[in-house]
Amino acid sequence: MDIYSKKENIFKEFIDDLYELRLSYPKTYPMNMIAKLLMNSLYGRFAMKPIKNIQGFFSKIEFFKINRDFNVIDYIDLLDKNSKGSIYVNYENPNILDNYTKVSISIASAVTAYSRVKMYEYKKGGYNLYYTDTDSGFFDKPLPDHLIGTELGKFKLENIFKDIVFLGPKIYGGITVDDKYICKIKGFKNPTSIPFDDLKNLVEKDKYLDLSHVKWFRSLLKGEIELKEQIYQLSKTANKREFIYNNNDKAIDTKAYSINHSFNK
Repeated sequence: MDIYSKKENIFKEFIDDLYELRLSYPKTYPMNMIAKLLMNSLYGRFAMKPIKNIQGFFSKIEFFKINRDFNVIDYIDLLDKNSKGSIYVNYENPNILDNYTKVSISIASAVTAYSRVKMYEYKKGGYNLYYTDTDSGFFDKPLPDHLIGTELGKFKLENIFKDIVFLGPKIYGGITVDDKYICKIKGFKNPTSIPFDDLKNLVEKDKYLDLSHVKWFRSLLKGEIELKEQIYQLSKTANKREFIYNNNDKAIDTKAYSINHSFNK
């Protein structure tokens, strides 16, 4: 039966089994990470862009047919005249139906919406909420005991901070009560290399840091992975909320954007 015609909780057993699997291994064990990734990527799987790429090894005659009929994105000639599959080809087949990839934006959107509704309960629940993500929050006081635990769907206390700064989604850093420095910067390889004071200075208007890190780039054509040093510009991120500044041009809060459209008939 196609999954879209079922009217039941089709993911509960799948998630429960993966969660039990994850709990049966320590965090340092690869199976723990595999189970976690499968759980976390489930709803995103239904929001995938339907990429219609096919990869495979082909003969030169087959390659010429593919190059004629389809869009060849990349290929590697293995220079083996005796092999029937001497060319590795990555090509796009536009004839693949969208439902072949089992994409359902409605499922992914519903999961995201339910998560936001759940987190909103804590935004209006008598707490000062300094930062929130899909499944986490930074509060000014402890949550009730019945919300804390190891069961699926409950919170766990990660850290208590005595000083912290938030610059945008997945960009923050702070000092815990036991003087441990924790820094998260999406897309940057070594966030704890940035001094906390430098991070705090970025709350000032128009401030930024030019950082350098090494990224991996792969090339199917060359059959190699290249390491390149790149500049990463770190600054406050205002693509989701608008910053509020005090008289000294320091960001002290954020507010939702207000967008007014006027249409001419």
